[in-house]
Amino acid sequence: MSVQQFHLAVRPPGAGGPVIPAPLDQLDQLDRFDRLARLARAAERGRFDFLLLAETAPPAPPGPEVLTALSTLAAATTRLGLAAGVGPAAHQPYELARRLASLDHLSEGRAAWSVTTGPDGAAAAGGLRHGSPPPDADRDAHAAEFLRAARTLWDSWAEDDVPADPAEGAFVRPGAGAFAHRGAHFDLAGRFTTPRAPQGHPVVVRTVTAPRDLASAAADADVLVVPYTGLAEARELRRDLADRLAAHGRSPQDLRVLTTLTHALADTSAADAPAAEVADVAGTPEQVADTLTAYVRGGGSDGFLLTPYAAPDALDAFVDRVVPLLQAEALHRTEYTGPTLRDHLGLAQARRPSREATA
Repeated sequence: MSVQQFHLAVRPPGAGGPVIPAPLDQLDQLDRFDRLARLARAAERGRFDFLLLAETAPPAPPGPEVLTALSTLAAATTRLGLAAGVGPAAHQPYELARRLASLDHLSEGRAAWSVTTGPDGAAAAGGLRHGSPPPDADRDAHAAEFLRAARTLWDSWAEDDVPADPAEGAFVRPGAGAFAHRGAHFDLAGRFTTPRAPQGHPVVVRTVTAPRDLASAAADADVLVVPYTGLAEARELRRDLADRLAAHGRSPQDLRVLTTLTHALADTSAADAPAAEVADVAGTPEQVADTLTAYVRGGGSDGFLLTPYAAPDALDAFVDRVVPLLQAEALHRTEYTGPTLRDHLGLAQARRPSREATA
């Protein structure tokens, strides 16, 4: 299987991913944010697609509020996508849809929402829970309707509801932002006060934590995050996913599949790599690059969501020593080709309704 380019993303250790041994609990909030900003700058220098920051629950160390942190990182970066891992069980559609649309505006089209539905989703946000969290059996239906409601809100503004030049007419078309959604979990109506975002909808990310998560991803995701497995098992998952996508009138080209990966680099061998005992892939830069290339070319995934071990320069080393090897083989971009996260991922812009469609 040939491939011209694959996708790379990153998440901090412990932020919705594996808790890798590190003295993070000894850092104050300013130190922790400084490390997060350094990680984002390294990822952008390596032309990564996005950084994922997720709400965390114990035993992970406490951290900054996710969307606030990502909004700050929007000013510290220019092209890197910014993905918020936020659980529907801890929020309401209106407020979360507005915050995500605002992040897309602040970042000029680089926002993503990782829809987290695991049992710790509500606990991670603590006091933000509204009422009782949905039972396990209803969690997927609750999240799916939450996403439909959010899309209704984002689509309540047409592309031309705000004139490019205010001198052309009224600043906002009367009736812009009007919405209504009525379902089993949410009954909403009113006016959405945030104009349509640059991407239309933020990119939607789903994560496989159980086989049933494939059904949700096939229905509504732009990116699917899957665990690292053997190549044969990864191919079988993608065949299963292709059938599920077809049932929704979608093709494999409509969904990017990223494999979670911890990595550790060494100068001579995998055994010499720091933190090799917690890494899925360890070795010299050439060995790591060869392993990643073989996995993607073999049909295992479209790329990787990396969790570097927690040394301050862990991602810098990957960017400086592995990324150039991938670029030399035309397997990873040397420059961003567009301003938005959808551009990075090669995904179409979300549907932009006309004025007539939203009247």
